[in-house]
Amino acid sequence: MNKSIKFVYDSSLLNYHFHNNHPFNQLRVLLTKELLEDSGQLSQKQIISPRIATEEEIALVHDPIYIHTVKSAEALNRKHLLSYGIGTEDTPVFSNMHEAAAKIVGATLSAVDAVLQNNADHAVNFAGGLHHGFKNRASGFCIYNDAAIAIKYIREKYNLKVLYIDTDAHHGDGVQEAFYSDPNVCTFSIHETGRYLFPGTGNINERGIKEGHGYSFNLPI
Repeated sequence: MNKSIKFVYDSSLLNYHFHNNHPFNQLRVLLTKELLEDSGQLSQKQIISPRIATEEEIALVHDPIYIHTVKSAEALNRKHLLSYGIGTEDTPVFSNMHEAAAKIVGATLSAVDAVLQNNADHAVNFAGGLHHGFKNRASGFCIYNDAAIAIKYIREKYNLKVLYIDTDAHHGDGVQEAFYSDPNVCTFSIHETGRYLFPGTGNINERGIKEGHGYSFNLPI
């Protein structure tokens, strides 16, 4: 890995952990780091520690009431949580859920700042990519949408237009919805067809809201 590339990591990113049998396991991040180190592609100098995102930063995309619900999830009844997409099979409650999710957001923002403050040519946070999170609802393993928050952060802090390219097998629905009418953000998602795969969206005719001149492109395969 070139020294101009930064890898955002510390062990706190592994705390985003639903339960031992859940398919979303952040051990993948540790294994990726170890593989890169063992193959001589990653040095300690290239690793930067993530910070935790503030509530104000998370609120760039998410409703404050939703953030409060995430923070209080362990004390709330299941019926209330389900209205926010929390407590489902996909996104069950776990201890210190807000802190773990906020750290992933902060890791993505750390990567953004590393590049845009000229401390790196490229930066990556393999713990993130939680693109199914919505303004007031968790979905598909995703509590806070770090990708959408990062885009909004770039727009507000650096005043740059953003092209977001999503190559996950699943459609980046949460990011698309967040910027569907924003002419300064183009979302481009390459994914398997929603006919058979979660979340069932991302058709080629989803092109943004014409009145707001939003830009959204989908390439279902």
